[in-house]
Amino acid sequence: MKDVIIVGGGLKGMLTALFLHDAGLNIMLVDQNELGRESSWAGGGLITPLYPWQASPVVSALVKDSQKHYPALCERLYQETNIDPQWLNSGLLITDTSQHQAAQEWAKIWDYPLQILEGASLTQCEPQLNSQFGQALYFPQTAQVRSPRLNAAVRAALRMRPILVSQHQAVRQLHSVNGQIGGIYLGNDLFKAHKVILTAGAWTSAFAEVQASPLQLRPQLAESIMFRTSKRSLQRMIVHQQYYLIPRKDGRIVCGSVFSSQGLEKTLSEQAQQELRRVACELMPELAELPIHNHWSSLLSFSENDEPFMGEHPTIRGLYINAGHGSNGVATGLGSVRALMAQVLA
Repeated sequence: MKDVIIVGGGLKGMLTALFLHDAGLNIMLVDQNELGRESSWAGGGLITPLYPWQASPVVSALVKDSQKHYPALCERLYQETNIDPQWLNSGLLITDTSQHQAAQEWAKIWDYPLQILEGASLTQCEPQLNSQFGQALYFPQTAQVRSPRLNAAVRAALRMRPILVSQHQAVRQLHSVNGQIGGIYLGNDLFKAHKVILTAGAWTSAFAEVQASPLQLRPQLAESIMFRTSKRSLQRMIVHQQYYLIPRKDGRIVCGSVFSSQGLEKTLSEQAQQELRRVACELMPELAELPIHNHWSSLLSFSENDEPFMGEHPTIRGLYINAGHGSNGVATGLGSVRALMAQVLA
């Protein structure tokens, strides 16, 4: 009998397992594929919504908590595993300035420094930005993590602990009796637990218990491309019309966005690749000379109100859900895990 079984081994599932184990609980972690290899691996790593002033107070509070605690978490993981998650305070430029007043009001409420840059000050902030962009909003304290490395570090930390991990086998169904969760079925085998936490991203909605709840999730496909440069020429993260451009420490540059989805199927679109390349080169003309080094996709889980759900199932005691983060999985992820952990341990 486990204290908690966590279904879904992405970033939030792995962090939940890590934190609950370190709090003294007996944990099992289950994933239908490999730990940290789905949307958690594929994410851009921005610790912010693309347009932070459009986020709800719930999302803003989670992001604020994540931003506060990511530096210490990344340092702890680096010291423990020798894998650097590459937390980097690169700052965020947003070219869409039509809502600058709303952005300024939001920044004042949530205590974020915000500058409106134009002309020489914008060029000085990011020399690689196309000069056709004459103005931009600049959040100088917005940071990023490198998602594959963060996931690798958390995965390595889990392997240092006596946590039962099951990979490459999907949970067939949940087990509950009289409105109380009792465990999960892997194939025909029942694994019992006092509590179960669903952190399966877009696949969370596949469980009958979730389908019968008020929580409505819809999958959306995100696609990204990556360029390799010999040096770190781009300094700032850039957001433009729902697309993002992110520089890595080693010179790699990622461009991504969210596209439509037809169910729980990951696909790669030539049209999306061309559109991503067009936007990347529009923002940073130097990229036009470089080939696309990689192209990948992932499925994201969006809720109806664009707020993640973190809490106990409305009718099944001991069943908890952390899902619906949309494109903010890294930004709200750490904060949501901390919030849900407080509920589980209460």
